[in-house]
Amino acid sequence: MCSPVDELCLVCHERDDGKVKWLKCLKCKLGGHSTCMRMTGLKSNASEVNWVCDPCALVIKSEVHLREEINVMTDGVTLAVEEAVSAQSGQVEKDGMNWAEVVSRCRKRKRTQKNKNLLIIKAKGSKKAVDMKKEVEELLSDVQIMDSKFTNKGNIVINLESEEKRNAAQNKLHEVGNLIASNGKRWDPKIMVCNVARNEDKESLIEEIIVRNNLESIDGVINKIKIVSERPAAGGTVHYVLKCDPEVRARIHGMNDKLKLKWGVHQVYDHYFPLLCYHCLKFGHKSDSCQCKVKGHAPHCYKCAGQHEGRSCQSDVRKCFNCAASKRQSEHSVSSLSCPIFTSEVNRIRLNTNHGF
Repeated sequence: MCSPVDELCLVCHERDDGKVKWLKCLKCKLGGHSTCMRMTGLKSNASEVNWVCDPCALVIKSEVHLREEINVMTDGVTLAVEEAVSAQSGQVEKDGMNWAEVVSRCRKRKRTQKNKNLLIIKAKGSKKAVDMKKEVEELLSDVQIMDSKFTNKGNIVINLESEEKRNAAQNKLHEVGNLIASNGKRWDPKIMVCNVARNEDKESLIEEIIVRNNLESIDGVINKIKIVSERPAAGGTVHYVLKCDPEVRARIHGMNDKLKLKWGVHQVYDHYFPLLCYHCLKFGHKSDSCQCKVKGHAPHCYKCAGQHEGRSCQSDVRKCFNCAASKRQSEHSVSSLSCPIFTSEVNRIRLNTNHGF
């Protein structure tokens, strides 16, 4: 039994590929790959193993109540659960940390390693991705490729062991002539500075951030911070969204994610809101450059999924157009945190952002 389509692994944020066992908590219904959670050696033949994670186990006060609740949930079938819990206990005893700490450590490791030595390969002419992959494998037969995948545009993304091997592979592919290889550049981070008094002069606000938070030591810092947008907040204040350099983000992270300004200290959060077209409700472009709008297609409402503009919607019904199109539960708006498509896009942005720390 494979995991649902919209269920992502808590550690690697990827779907079940059926190659390893899938662990699923009986209480919170969340889970992931057994290898990602470092729970190997499970003896059950089932591809999906039910168990109870440590955070949920803490809610159930005693070991007796834990066993009773497991029996109720599984109707007495506890073999796979016992194996999973025993494997979890062995992992805790080995590493001296509970499941939540193991997952947190794995997530941090995944974020720092992901997209580190990527190479994006595409053909100059029209060529099938499968044929292109065979050619790449022949050319790079002496280079160990960690993993590879196809993109929606028909390109190939490969991950190599080190930056030196990535550069060597890139030079080798350039010599062929019919393949284009480029480094997978990660995006600069965006942050939201909350509840700031409105400042009409954006340049003076950036200067104030630099001076009051001792960021002058960063070379060219004035060109590494830019105000992207602003959002109205409570009490007449504004949330400013800034795009900054990874070095600047790392420095702010070292200050407990807080910035000093004229009237006090303001909290800083990472901003991962994806680019959403409010005409076709697809991600990655704005309505000004929407091809559906150019072709004269009717807009879709981001609130109720009707064929009208969202800003003029008077309906109290909430329906997600993207989830309805993929036959999922859609009783929410397009940009709701309960939307699996929206949260998947947010995770993609987060994993492809170079935070600098």
